Amino acid sequence: MRCEEAGFEVLTPVVQAQLDGLHLAVVNETARAAHVTIERGPSDGTGLEARAGSSEHVAAVGPGDWVATCYLDGGAGAAVGSAPFEVVDTGIWVSTELTDCETEESTHGDPPQRVATDRSELAALARSSLESFVSIDPDVVIEPAGYPEQAEAVFRAREDDRTVATMSFYPDDEGGWLEGEARSCPDDPVTGSSEGP
Repeated sequence: MRCEEAGFEVLTPVVQAQLDGLHLAVVNETARAAHVTIERGPSDGTGLEARAGSSEHVAAVGPGDWVATCYLDGGAGAAVGSAPFEVVDTGIWVSTELTDCETEESTHGDPPQRVATDRSELAALARSSLESFVSIDPDVVIEPAGYPEQAEAVFRAREDDRTVATMSFYPDDEGGWLEGEARSCPDDPVTGSSEGP
């Protein structure tokens, strides 16, 4: 991706992700900090900061069509341009999308709590966190989602082949994990009765 004062372009419009996510190289040819968003809907996307010059990033965005947009002044300025690109499905992505959910709800601890020191503990913590945040049924299956080696750990709650909720955790840079975001669908009969914490 290249961001300039006069515009923005995606140099590789069809890409494949790796085991830890989509690897992005951003060339910021301005003297100002840039902010690049990658989106395909109002609640589906991510952003990254790109210093002047070249920088590399890894994003946990799944297969499909996306639109990247570059903003200057760290996101405070107007967009200089947008460009579409496609992430090819290679079979390593496990979807984090909620099934048949038009408007999702999300909640998280404030401030985030340090919840684990080992990644192997997170599946059980995802269940207990979702039971607290969105009142999932006890018979739902909790399984890893996203890319298998991505930095953020995401788990999805499945019932009858439907994803009814997700729970994320973030590394705390000290060898542990912070509680992230719980997502659910307010109209889902499995999770919709909860009012959150």
